[in-house]
Amino acid sequence: MTEEPLIKLSDVSIGYGGRPLVAGINLDVEAGDFLGLVGPNGAGKSTLLKVILGIVPALAGDVWRRPGLRLGYVPQRTLIDPIFPLTALEVVRSGGMGPKAKGRGGTLLASASQAEAMTSLEQVGVGHLARRALRDMSGGQQQRVLIARALVRSPDLLILDEPAAGMDLPSEKDLLDFVADLNRHQGTNVVLVVHQISLVAGRANKMALINKDLQQFSVGSAETMLCGERLSDLYDHPMDVIETHGTVLVRAGATEQERS
Repeated sequence: MTEEPLIKLSDVSIGYGGRPLVAGINLDVEAGDFLGLVGPNGAGKSTLLKVILGIVPALAGDVWRRPGLRLGYVPQRTLIDPIFPLTALEVVRSGGMGPKAKGRGGTLLASASQAEAMTSLEQVGVGHLARRALRDMSGGQQQRVLIARALVRSPDLLILDEPAAGMDLPSEKDLLDFVADLNRHQGTNVVLVVHQISLVAGRANKMALINKDLQQFSVGSAETMLCGERLSDLYDHPMDVIETHGTVLVRAGATEQERS
């Protein structure tokens, strides 16, 4: 018997104010998946994530989530106010908001315990930064804290929106290697929006390509989707996919005009 997916989108349209950005989206997120969601800037990637999360309703179609499914969300780091003086521990504890508790003022949302938050920080390798303010950390450290926040309630599916944005190349690689390790060795299912396609090559087992301007959405195995022809159609620009020494590099190619 085939195991039911974690999330299933059937003929879904996404958008805002009744105006669709992309229609006809069919997508299954299954147990074991590391799904890379790629496309040009403004292609609809973040909107699709919000529909998957239930933050934004689908305009049409059906979004099905496995009953009891726990989701962990890592937003773009640029959405975090750097002035807010929270420590790493406090940030991670806030990720436990879920179970409700009764207080004198009525019903309250309970945060994760300090022990739970420390365990999560240790899991991502920044336990030693528990008492440091988030604003005083490097971009890579901040992102690990935000991942710890998403992991504190042991989600079935971890959803990350461009987690490597603004990082230098070594930090990008370290972070994506860490997320891949969560998927392969700790059993965490992953959906990851990424701008640099090469970052998910060799890590994701499945890729979805989206471009609202061209009304494109397609999904398949990473090997199938990492194709120069498919990516050239997605970006409406020649794209080269080069494999060397087991590493896949994706880069913009020369146009016919540039070749002549």
